Amino acid sequence: MSIRVPNTKITKASVYLEAGEARFEEAKFLRDTFPSAAIYLAGYLVECYLKWALCERQGIEYLQDHPDSDLAGLLTSGQGHNLERLCDITNYDVHFSGNQDVQRSFSLAAAWSPNLRYVRCCGGTREAVQFLAAVAVLRKDIRSWANN
Repeated sequence: MSIRVPNTKITKASVYLEAGEARFEEAKFLRDTFPSAAIYLAGYLVECYLKWALCERQGIEYLQDHPDSDLAGLLTSGQGHNLERLCDITNYDVHFSGNQDVQRSFSLAAAWSPNLRYVRCCGGTREAVQFLAAVAVLRKDIRSWANN
């Protein structure tokens, strides 16, 4: 048996969009039975969508094609998981500054970290429902914003 592990240094922008969707669908499936896993997976939608949106808005196909090579390196490294930093880098925070629903949703989602993989429990079903609802708001909003 072998698993396919992509080289994230050369990931096409559309793959971020697809991966975000896949993780969100998995999160919805796991929400009631494994709420911590659902929260962990759902957070990846926001990360992936922001990376995809940056490429869309910049008109580039790969993150490493970004004109700022230092920024591209950061985004494809372990530091590229911080949602608040991604929000700032992409200027998504400027976009949603007047929308309280999106602000609240992002505030909740920004607590996410891939380090959740190291905890046994980060919340129950109630927290997972709230987190996935916030991610659903961001999913719709980031998609709309990226295409403007």
